[in-house]
Amino acid sequence: MRLLLWISIFLAAAWSGYWYVGQSAFQRGAETFFQQAQSQGLVAQNSGLSIQGYPNRFDLTVTAPKIGDPRRGLEWSGPFIQVLTLSYTPWHVIAAFPPTQVVSTPVEDITITSEKLQASVVVSPTPALTLDRTAFVGSNLAFASTQDWTVTADEIRFATRADPSMTNAHDIGLEVKSLTPDPTISALMPDLPATIALIRLDALASLSAPIDRHSGETRPGLTALSVKEGIFNWGALSVFAKGDLEVVSGFPEGRIVIRVEGWRNLVTLAVATGAVKADVAPTVERMLETMAGSSGNPEVLELPLIFANGRMNLGPLPLGPAPRVN
Repeated sequence: MRLLLWISIFLAAAWSGYWYVGQSAFQRGAETFFQQAQSQGLVAQNSGLSIQGYPNRFDLTVTAPKIGDPRRGLEWSGPFIQVLTLSYTPWHVIAAFPPTQVVSTPVEDITITSEKLQASVVVSPTPALTLDRTAFVGSNLAFASTQDWTVTADEIRFATRADPSMTNAHDIGLEVKSLTPDPTISALMPDLPATIALIRLDALASLSAPIDRHSGETRPGLTALSVKEGIFNWGALSVFAKGDLEVVSGFPEGRIVIRVEGWRNLVTLAVATGAVKADVAPTVERMLETMAGSSGNPEVLELPLIFANGRMNLGPLPLGPAPRVN
């Protein structure tokens, strides 16, 4: 019994030593992150760092964090953020966001409120700390802009996972349930319900380099994107997408085949969002009507979204410059 007691005391002391060493390393890592970000010209501020969770967790709380890129005019801030991990699996980290946070852009500030907003990151337990998978879950979210628009969602889920069959490739999944657009948009869509039932994306992204502790130097960029399935369900308007893109000189090249059921609502939506001018809408609708009629079902429209030479076209309709992705 005395031997068992001494063994227990030794193990408890050893574990306590490990926890305090780990706690110090965790805190130094957080402090280094803010220091390095500032040295790179980024905004990286906080009013305090603290770690609790003995004996089985490292629970880091950052008070009044502010992270931003002044060159792009982007900034995120909140009253706090918590970064949590089990002391025996430090390569699996969970972030808990505050109920209210603000994202600032050059044109607006967006206040985000939520009932729950959490993210997790799992890296390989190797010196490079290569990204293995991520997950993001939010419930009862609301987005309010200083540009006087609001959007709410019952649930948002986003996840990635490294594809072991390919080099520097990650499966991507996104699901948004019960998304309610701004009332001004809904008012312009009287034939559709107020809530978008489902948005879903299943895709595979290929990168130029692994996402790991060296990413600041290697700067992984998107080289290809395969859309296995894209779904958008809003009442009588249903959109399905599938296709492949490559990135050439920073711009996407390729095509995504889009199938639209209830496509007339799509024209109304394009006018409501400013993508198509109201005086041009009748011409666009007649053109799409002709294309839909040639398919055998006048209510179903199938056409490609084409990316080529830095431009975008939806079938024969020019949409303007393609977005730069790298």
